[in-house]
Amino acid sequence: MAMIIAVCAGEDRQKAKNALEAARFVEGMGIAGDGHFGMGDRQVSLLRSEDLALAESKAGFPFPPGSLAENLVVRGLPAELAPGSLLRIGTEVVLEVVEKGKRPDEPHSYDYRGWCLLPTVGYFLKVLTGGGVSPGDTVVLEGKAP
Repeated sequence: MAMIIAVCAGEDRQKAKNALEAARFVEGMGIAGDGHFGMGDRQVSLLRSEDLALAESKAGFPFPPGSLAENLVVRGLPAELAPGSLLRIGTEVVLEVVEKGKRPDEPHSYDYRGWCLLPTVGYFLKVLTGGGVSPGDTVVLEGKAP
């Protein structure tokens, strides 16, 4: 079963996010207090801990939670999540996968020590059902959105 390793948010866009003990996800808006709150369908960014570990081994240094501007770090998800797939976090929150990575023509100016993973292996999700999320919460990959 997959699990939340870190949940992060930050008011300033294009900067590292801060690891939190808990966050409030709001339906159709994103994470309360995050710089991307209410900005379209790509409300939450996600990196798999497996992709982070691979990048850390190549870089030779660790990536602290939120350092790559991700909102969620999750362990145990498959490498490929199809758009429309649903992730249930704990008992309340449901997120829908919108897309993997960023479009080639889309600017991405944030990096951490020269590294940037969201454009290639990151996922962007929208909040279908809100609620609280904390590290240690379970994540279940469910079918596609209706």
